Parts: sequence; C-alpha cells; structure tokens
Amino acid sequence: MLWALLLWSVTSRVFAQSLSVEEAQPPPPAPTPTPAPPKAPKPPPVIVMPEPTETPLEYPSGAQGEASVALELTLSAGGDVTKAVALEGDEPFTTRARDAAQRWKFKPATRDGQPIAAKIRFLVRFVPPREVVEEPEPAAPTPAAVPTEKNAPKPLEIVVVGDRPPIRHELARTEISRMPGAFGDAFRAIEALPGVVPIVSGLPYFYVRGAPPGNVGYYFDGIPVPFLYHFAAGPSLFHPAFIDRVDLYPGAYPVRYGRFAGAIVAGEMAPPGYRTRGEWNVRIIDSGAMVEAPFANGKGSAMVGGRFSYTGLVLSLVVPDVSVGYWDYQARVRYELTPKDTVEIFGFGSGDYTTYKERGFETDPNGVQREVERKRTAVDVNFHRLDLRWDRRISQGNWRNALFLGRDRTGFADGEVNVYNHMIGGRSEYWKQLDEGVRFRAGGDVLFESLTQELRNGNSDGFGDEPTREPPVTGPPPGPITPPQEEESEAERFGFGSRRDFTLGAYADFVWQVAPRVQITPGLRADLFASGKRVAVGVDPRINAEFQLTKKLKVTHGLALVHQAPSFVGPVPGFKSSLAGGLQRAVQHSVTLNYELPAGFQSSMAVFHSAFFNMTDLISLLQLEQTGGETSDDFDFRTGGQAYGFELMVRRSLSRRIGGFVSYTLSRSRRFTRRISGPATTDRTHVLNVAASYDLGKNWRLGGRVLFYTGIPAEVAYIEAARHPPRTPPFWRLDFKIEKRWYLKQPNRWWGVSLEVLNTTLNKEKLTGSCNAYDCHFEELGPVTVPSLAFEGAL
Repeated sequence: MLWALLLWSVTSRVFAQSLSVEEAQPPPPAPTPTPAPPKAPKPPPVIVMPEPTETPLEYPSGAQGEASVALELTLSAGGDVTKAVALEGDEPFTTRARDAAQRWKFKPATRDGQPIAAKIRFLVRFVPPREVVEEPEPAAPTPAAVPTEKNAPKPLEIVVVGDRPPIRHELARTEISRMPGAFGDAFRAIEALPGVVPIVSGLPYFYVRGAPPGNVGYYFDGIPVPFLYHFAAGPSLFHPAFIDRVDLYPGAYPVRYGRFAGAIVAGEMAPPGYRTRGEWNVRIIDSGAMVEAPFANGKGSAMVGGRFSYTGLVLSLVVPDVSVGYWDYQARVRYELTPKDTVEIFGFGSGDYTTYKERGFETDPNGVQREVERKRTAVDVNFHRLDLRWDRRISQGNWRNALFLGRDRTGFADGEVNVYNHMIGGRSEYWKQLDEGVRFRAGGDVLFESLTQELRNGNSDGFGDEPTREPPVTGPPPGPITPPQEEESEAERFGFGSRRDFTLGAYADFVWQVAPRVQITPGLRADLFASGKRVAVGVDPRINAEFQLTKKLKVTHGLALVHQAPSFVGPVPGFKSSLAGGLQRAVQHSVTLNYELPAGFQSSMAVFHSAFFNMTDLISLLQLEQTGGETSDDFDFRTGGQAYGFELMVRRSLSRRIGGFVSYTLSRSRRFTRRISGPATTDRTHVLNVAASYDLGKNWRLGGRVLFYTGIPAEVAYIEAARHPPRTPPFWRLDFKIEKRWYLKQPNRWWGVSLEVLNTTLNKEKLTGSCNAYDCHFEELGPVTVPSLAFEGAL
C-alpha cells in the first residue's frame, strides 16, 4: 500500500506537469449559427535528435588520466556546431574538447522531417592513448527533445537520461583543493554544503538534516567504511589522487545505498592515469605521497599512496604529555583482461591513536620507592579493507561483482578494552539502458560479521601492583547446581559481547523519461538484518521526480522510507549495537529548485522534512530526560523526532578565475520522548558559509571562507523550559588560504607551496551551557585553530 501511495503521489505530478510542455493550441474558431463538429486535436510534432557523424579529437599533450567534459553544443539546421561551451570538466581537457567541437559534424535534428537548429548537451570522455587515440563517444543515456516555439527553428533542449542522481551535492577534486579551510581534503569540505550542521568548529562531525552522526553512512567506491577522516582535525583517509569526487546525499538517496536513516556521504575513486606519475605533499603535521605506474603495455596500472603524521612532535610543544597520531595507506591494481573485462584489487586502511604520559611510583627490589613515567594509550583505532572486483562491460551497460574483506578494531585504556569486527561481504551491481527512455539498475549485497570484545582483568595503574585474582575453588559449591541462564544481559542487549551478524540486501530502480521534460526514478530496496538471535526486515520504497520546467529551471521531488539498525553516538570501529528495540525508521521528503544564473553561477533552493521513529539519538535523549528529572535503567534508549528547514546554495565553480559560493541552512530538529519534547542537542537554527577564491595571476591564488552558526540548546532544569531553551552564543570564524605554483611542464609537472589557516581569527566557541531561573553559565572551547604550511608537487 505504501509503495502504491508513493508512486501515485509522484506520477500525479508527472502527468500534470507534462501538460506544460505541450505546444499552445490555436484559439477556437469564431461562433457561427451552425455549430461545427469538433476538430481532432493536432498530433504532437515528431522530434528526431541529432546524431554525431564526425567527432575527431586528440588527447591533450602532457595530460594524464581519464577525464570527462560536459559540453553544451549549439547546432545549425545543417548539423554544424556554431557554439560550444564547456559546462563541466578540468583543464586542459575542457579547452581541447571545446576547440575540437567547432569542427564536428552532426546529422541535424528534425521536426516532422524538417531539419531544425538544436542545442544539446554532449559528454566527451578522454582516455589516455595506448596504441591508438580513442575518440569521444556520446553519453550512453538517452536524450529527449522539446521544441521551444511552434513554427521557428530555434534551439531545442536535449535532456539526457543518465544515472546522475537528482538529489545530491557534488564536489569535484579541483573545487575541493581550492576550498579554504578544507586543506585539500574531500571529506572535510562537506561541512560547507547546505543541510550540514557542524557539532564543533573544525571537527568533521556533523548532523545532516537532523540526523545524528551515527545515522550518516560512509562509502568509498561502494565499500562501506566506519568513517572517512582521521581523529580530531585530521585529514581524510584517502590521498587526494585516489578521489574523483565526493557526493553528499542529504536524503532520499539512491537505492544502491541503504541501511542508514539519515544521509549518505559517498566518495568515488578516480580512474587510473595509465602512465608513470607521482604526487607528494609535506605539511607541518603530516606527509603524504602517491605513485602510479602502468604495466603490460598499458593494459594494467598499479597505484599506491599513503600518509603518516608527526602531530605528536607539534602537539608536544603545546601539551607535552599528550600525543595524537594517524596513518593511512591505499593500493590499487587494475588489469584489462579483454576489451570487455577488467579486474581490480583495491586495498586501504587507516589508524589513529592518542597517548599520554602518566607518572607514578614503584618499589625496586631494595624496597626503595622511585618515581617513574609511563606512556599510556587512551584510544587506538584502526580498520582495513580489501576489495576484489570484476567489471564486465555489456551492451549499453555494465555489470560489477565484488568480494571484500574487512577488519575493524578499537582499543581503550591502554588495551584494557578491545573490540573487533571481522567481516566478509560481496556485492553485485548491474545497469543497462533498456531503450531510449529507460535505464534499469539493480544489485544486491551480503555481509557476514564476527564481533568480539576483549576485557582484560587486572590493575590498570601498572606501577608494580599485582592484578586482583579470584581465590581458587577447592570444592563444589554448596546447594543445588542450577543450569546456566539463557537470558540476555543488559550489556548484551546494548551490543557488548561476542556474536555473529548477517545482513542481506537487494535493490532495483528505473530511470524513466516519461515525457520530454519529466523523469521519474521509482525504486525499491529490501534488507534482512540478523544479529545474534534477533532478526528484522526493512523494506524501503523510494521515488524521485525531476521536472525540467524551462531551459534553466528544474524542480526535483524526493520521497523515501529508510530503515537502519540501532546506532551508537558515532561510529566506533569494531563495535556495533544489537537489534534490541528494533530498527530505526525515517521518512524523508524534499523539494529542490535548481536555476542556472548568468556568468556561470548555479543556484539551488530546497525545503525538506524528515520524520524519525524509534531513533537512537542518545545524546539528545539523555539531555531531555535529565531535564525532566527522569532516568532510565534501560540501555536501549529510543526517541522520536522530526527535522524541517530551508537550504540555499549559490555557487560559481572554484576552478574559474573568480569562484565562490554562498551556502545557507535554516532548520529546526526536535526530539520527542515520554512526556518531554524539545530541540535536539546540536540543533542550530542558522548555518551560513560564504567563500571566495581568486586567481591573482602568475599562478598565485587567494581564498577565504567565513563560517557562521547560531548556538545550541543549553541544559535547563524545568520541563517547560526544555521545549524552548536558551541557547549558547553564536560562533563565527574566518579561514584563509594562499597558494603559489611553479610549473616544470604544464599542466601536470609542478611544485608549489600553500599557507592555510582554519579559524584565522582565533575565535573561541561556547559549546555547552546550563541555565537556571536566574542565570546561564557557558563553557568555552578553544580556540580550535589549525595552521598548515604545505609543500607539494606532481611529476
């Protein structure tokens, strides 16, 4: 029933909107004494799209790697290209594609058999030359055309049906590298996007449209990972050369992803360059490098990269007794078995640790006490992934099958507590263009997990005292012997204890061009969750509808029901909550309006509403229950809630000489539990990002970003005050970046230096507060200021 309602709610809009793209009907004839029989409606014109006939193109000299460029081509009625504009892509590929397009020939578009002028969007894909230079091919998706006027051969718009999800925010590598305050790291740049509400300035932990960090899913090239960045203010886990782009799906995300009741952050891996190359960077806190080399006459490519920090050396100057460190690695080998078959091995891992020095006394063999200093590990986190994949190119599609292995671990208190998760999984992803207006996508995945915890019994001071031990048992215990109980302890219900988990999922959707300017994507996903003795099933219908109202104006609707297993406050590698209390659920709906502004500006506005059921937002729940003077002995904390708001984004690509963006979020996130309701703990009404980047000339570039947000709810002592509590003061900061490059050989051999500072203004943030009937007291944090002086280059 729910699926039928979802489909009806969108298709009703689809058919209503399709009337707006019909040509205007002629006025009715003047009335006559004798009524004339009604005329048959004029049939719609038959539109035939242009087809490429000659598209010569050469790979740019000195360039490397695969690349895609989106062109907007204006075609004459004779099939000649009269104008070519690059919409997306990086240099030198955009210039080469734009210049080459001026010489291309097309079979012209026709209306009722008559040639007409047209305007189309054409995708050009560059592949490094091996034995021959490959020519570009038009996008596999299907176009559909709509005439702009009835009897004039003016350009018509061609809408490409592809697998580009309609509701997402995308950050390309060039924009990421030039965003002030992001340090060139893809996943740190996410905080600047609309809908993202930071928890603390400078730390990559955030709520997305009201969903807490534990309800945000992270993927890299389809592989699930616990997180995508290092502890504290550390960088992302992947060298920038491995990242093609980062997508943020704030809601109603594609059925390919599942098992999260909030948002999805997905990184997509960059294709190999198939040539010997390298990149390196040295910063105050860490160093990283990447090397790639082809083999087998260009049929294969091997690529390795990594990063190692020496943060402890810098931090010891400020806090001598505390040290923070991290490391990561990535390795990929791809080989082309046949023109249609490619195999790939991709492995990566990451580690973070925090240590401190502890002083104490111990007694030597002579009975003399002396002071000693020991190094303790407060927390030690690491995880590893190995993905084996096979891609089979089929006619108008692709089929990928993959097997992956994983190991997660988190240790606390100098190894007193260790949690592990060993996993093995597989997935299959398939898509095919069925005809000119329909693309089919389907797949499935399975995951086996073995979760274990190690609790070491002993004295944790480690200064010579013996650990406590139970006295030996010399005989049978008195009284009758009772069999062991099968009842589950509270700790086991919460997720502690060894167990086996199993998860199975399947999905399918259609990208359907139902009308020239109307596209809908209905989809369905089903997941089976098994944890210990508990089993749960989630069925998630989703639908997106896209209406191209005019050449520059597009409206997108998204509606989805999503399920998720119970989650923790944030991701902890090796630990996973049990299914006690059932699945979390969320209904996500949004309407987005996109409009192309002059001078290369893009704009988007969105309104959204999300309803949360059976939610595990532990931080917000505890604050609300403490306000009401209630406590709970049940570890399975659950709450309901909702989030709603407005988002605005105006941007001009940072890859241009003058680029920047304005990102604004107006939102409210509330929680409901028992007899208490109030805003979520990290609810911020206003979040604003304003950034600009300018090419000063001679390879100098200057940029800055201002972040502003209002405060979070303070703790109060009365239930009535909890509904509309006082808030901490607002916070703002200024990020700064200046960089210079020297080219050894353009465009890919260079070295440079950059200076970047997060929170240049050294502003402190009032993060927590408590209020009574007379006054409020706030605790300050910071200033969290991160300077970075980097030397980097590419060969």
